Amino acid sequence: MAKADLHVHSRYSSHPSEWFLQRIGASESYTDPEVIYRTAKERGMQFVTLTDHNCIEGALALRERHPEDTFVSMEATAYFPEDRCKVHVLVYGVTEAQYREIQMLRTNIYDLRDYIRAQGIACSVAHGSYSVNGKLTSDHLEKLILLFDVFEGLNGARSRLNNRPWKHILSSLTPSHIERLANHHGIEPFSHDSWIKGFTGGSDDHAGLFMGKSCTVAEASTVDEFLSALRNRRTTCEGRYSEFQSLAFTIYKIAYDFSKSQSGSLSRSLLSQITENVFESNRLSIRSRFKLKTMNTFRRKKSGSSLDARYMELLQDLSDGRNAPIEDRLDSFYDKLAAISDEFFRILLSSLEGDLNRGDIPGLIRNISSSLPGIFLTVPFFSTLKHLHEGKDTLKTLAGRLNIENGSSSKRILWFTDTLSYMNGVSMTVKKIAWLSYLGGKDLTIVTSMPESELPPDLPPNIINLPSFFEFSLPHYEHYTLRVPSFLASVKRLAACEPDEIYLSTPGPLGLFGLLVSNLLNAKSIGVFHTDFTLQAHELIEDGALDSLVESYLKWFHALTDENQVPTEEYIDILQARGFNRDKMKLFRRGIDSFQFAPRSTGKEYLRDQWGISDGPVLLFAGRISRDKNIQFLLELFRRLSPKVPDLNLVIAGDGPDLPELQKKYAREKRIVFTGRLGHDVLPEVYSGADVFVFPSSTDTFGMVVLEAQSCGLPAVVSDRGGPREIIREDNTGLTARDSDLSDWEEKVFSLLKLRETSPEEYRRMRGECRRNAVGRFDWNMVIDLITGETRQHGNPPDAGQAREREVG
Repeated sequence: MAKADLHVHSRYSSHPSEWFLQRIGASESYTDPEVIYRTAKERGMQFVTLTDHNCIEGALALRERHPEDTFVSMEATAYFPEDRCKVHVLVYGVTEAQYREIQMLRTNIYDLRDYIRAQGIACSVAHGSYSVNGKLTSDHLEKLILLFDVFEGLNGARSRLNNRPWKHILSSLTPSHIERLANHHGIEPFSHDSWIKGFTGGSDDHAGLFMGKSCTVAEASTVDEFLSALRNRRTTCEGRYSEFQSLAFTIYKIAYDFSKSQSGSLSRSLLSQITENVFESNRLSIRSRFKLKTMNTFRRKKSGSSLDARYMELLQDLSDGRNAPIEDRLDSFYDKLAAISDEFFRILLSSLEGDLNRGDIPGLIRNISSSLPGIFLTVPFFSTLKHLHEGKDTLKTLAGRLNIENGSSSKRILWFTDTLSYMNGVSMTVKKIAWLSYLGGKDLTIVTSMPESELPPDLPPNIINLPSFFEFSLPHYEHYTLRVPSFLASVKRLAACEPDEIYLSTPGPLGLFGLLVSNLLNAKSIGVFHTDFTLQAHELIEDGALDSLVESYLKWFHALTDENQVPTEEYIDILQARGFNRDKMKLFRRGIDSFQFAPRSTGKEYLRDQWGISDGPVLLFAGRISRDKNIQFLLELFRRLSPKVPDLNLVIAGDGPDLPELQKKYAREKRIVFTGRLGHDVLPEVYSGADVFVFPSSTDTFGMVVLEAQSCGLPAVVSDRGGPREIIREDNTGLTARDSDLSDWEEKVFSLLKLRETSPEEYRRMRGECRRNAVGRFDWNMVIDLITGETRQHGNPPDAGQAREREVG
């Protein structure tokens, strides 16, 4: 069997399409044709050709030196005349006269195809699913299927995500597909059996790193036999795919080759210093060590040593692995480069924090400017990641049009959250979704960033914990620690998940990183509006300027997402009135574990045994103990109700920043009980032992504790402002009271207490309706079906007794 790399570029290719190379002024390739020839032969290629863009000069020179095993080829940039969509067509074994004709005809791909077919020229459509100038659609792919019979089935510069789906579609074609497409587009197929496609393989190498590692295989002993096999679709493809890291290193290599030809600043840059020791085979010289050691890039007295240590660690590692294969060296290079990039950004963020606190604007600008080398290092990785994930939606659309199964019916989902350790309602929702997805075999993964020691013990295996390089707390939210994930290390891990959708349960640094990842991976981004931080900030701080700042940020964040999900219709209306885009909002369903949260007959005994509540009705609040939950309003309500119901008790369950002060203030109030944090397994006992659930908060977008109370058969009084009002059924499972209107709250709560006393049968009926309301309307299985887009097998998380605790609030 003969092999040939049928897609290779030399220094005769110019005008790079990659942004990074355009920015620094580099050419597309600096590899000498003779180097390509020698390397291809060393890697087992029987035949060698060059496919420079719209140029055969290098291929002619190569054939002149090696006429027996080379042939003249090129990569022609062709255009659909109707919209100027670019397509690259590889043509093989052409004469100089044919080359000149192709140069004239390639402005119209239909004329070019007819000429290629008439001349019997071997050809292949290069990286068919890649949109060269951003105009490629599924319509263009359908036309290409008709216009040509041979396609690049393995492009070494593209990922598995690009190559396999495209080849799968082409391999699944039938005569009826071709007939239908021909009738629809009015294009004559290339041959009478155009549903049978031939495939070629090539490295698409531009930097001299991977040529010959992806290739075309055919039964041939001469160049003519090989070209005949191409024309007659008797070839196969084999070799390596590219991932974004290796494609980025290709860009680094081209930039390095460019820097060697320059005497300007780039040749003395951090990029050049490092890449010199990646791509050159000689060992690291003492001069190079000293030069790198004394580099002034982003040098600060307090931080220079840490950066120096990272540089020297990278160079030592590269020096030790000098004889290892290039792929192994690049893996090590990536990991060390990720650490260097993190160090740049850590110093930047630390400096910015200090500059902002001091109001030092000149210092702020200097530090941002000093961080540019770190940003410069990451750009090729981000740009190649985005590059490789473009076009996957086009392939999905095409497969759907042709009714060709893509091999996987389930959506792959990443779900970003930074609240797993805080055990609030958001945390419990995300963990429940994680468990049900895991037990149901769904491809949903929770993404967080926190120390391993702080991870809750009740997490399922489908968790990715990203490393972080910087953390901070916000004023008035000191108990929340926000972490900035390591950019390159995290992107590498998440890209391997190949997500279709990314859910963002946080607008913090992790949420921003999730937005970046969704953009790079071409995945749909869905923001989940769990918490109204604007109202929360207003209740906690009472600073109008801060309220406006928080609101502006939230609008900006949610405007960047493709879709926003909100827990209730009530809150969709609220957000629309505040200027959020309603067209992007959908309902985010919540569920309840109706097995865990069920009425318990021992509730009254539990309250008596734990806190000595032996007589009188019990009002219950559960949630975070802080100003935004309107706790002071609740205590004043209790004070006003006490004369009417002398044996009334108030139980406040949960933890929070205001708990110590309130416990001290009401220490002598025997009928006011602060439980503090409650274990997850005892909450149903507390709900079952209470008589009325009182939830005066107006900042909650949903109110998970209200649903838990309802599931345990506890009637509730909630605010007429916010999400909880949609959980209850007015006059059936509870009541709504006017926000902050003490008289109305007093009347509504008292009416339920009176109902309990004077009409016990009606009150018991209401408790039964609470349970039916929760179980019937809030089903977790339905929630998972909506998220994953498919049916699931029923499953429940491990028993709550397995050391799980949950802090209400």
